[in-house]
Amino acid sequence: MARVELTSPHAKVVLDPERGGEIQSFTAGDSENLIFYADWQSPLSVDKGPSYGSTELDWLSRYQGGWQVLFPNAGAEAEVGGVPVAFHGEASLAALELLHADDASCTLKAVGRLPLELVRTVRLADDRPAVMIEETVTNIGAQATPFLWGHHPTFPAITGSRIDLAGGTVEVEPATPGQLALGRSEWPTAMGSAGEPVDLAVLPAEDQVRLLYIHDLPQHWVALRPTEPRPGVALAWDRDAFPHLWIWLQNGDPGFPWYGRSRMIGLEPQRSWPFDGLGGAVQRNQALVLKPGQSLTSWITLVAFDNVDQAVTGVERDGRVYRATAG
Repeated sequence: MARVELTSPHAKVVLDPERGGEIQSFTAGDSENLIFYADWQSPLSVDKGPSYGSTELDWLSRYQGGWQVLFPNAGAEAEVGGVPVAFHGEASLAALELLHADDASCTLKAVGRLPLELVRTVRLADDRPAVMIEETVTNIGAQATPFLWGHHPTFPAITGSRIDLAGGTVEVEPATPGQLALGRSEWPTAMGSAGEPVDLAVLPAEDQVRLLYIHDLPQHWVALRPTEPRPGVALAWDRDAFPHLWIWLQNGDPGFPWYGRSRMIGLEPQRSWPFDGLGGAVQRNQALVLKPGQSLTSWITLVAFDNVDQAVTGVERDGRVYRATAG
């Protein structure tokens, strides 16, 4: 199945139905790709060779950046009713059914190992450079079924770029703290591993990998303002489906599958935290549960904006971006 290109007077999107409908390119006007996507020729993808022995390594062998929907799991692989559910959800990079496509929108359908169906419509706004996604999950089985749902968009991690966020409580993932001390703080400040204050809103130059969980969000949007001459990007999303935000910095990791080639920042609206997947989320009552025949709909919007020197103070579902006033 060929990649799908959506175009409007303001933006262009390229997505791949054969890879979970992942968005591989988002451009505004004549801009370069605002999403991180790499044409890596290694490592060997599990599609072309044997399994690496875990769904996490298999998923990473295929990963090149972009924007995936994580369904019906986000994080570590899990088991539900004796069925193994893959790392980040098997639908995230699976071949989807293309139900409809026109110049500026398309609709795709995914199913996972659980009796759940995900239908997602991706469309471009006609009045601004915005991608608007609506998704519906339906339980097509005969019993109540839990699942996780999240989004995994990544952008170039340009040193000195700023993340605007309305606030929230920060938790540092112990397995990947980067150069931060473990613990809890209030956005945008955390403690460094040497006890010094660190401004989390500024992307660092140092090679490191860190994962932050932001919860207790007063508003559900985030913006990234680059230091290079390119548009900024902002996300707004459904707070009921995705109450938390994961911020994943991947700067120069020498290990598999990065091999020092990646400098990206993931701004990820998610259903749960931490990274232990559907199994842990069920135990904490963070998972979503649908009864037979029941459906749940969500939305998320990505928009590009200029004038990146002005702090963002809000983002709407329709892609409107609000800015701080001078003085």
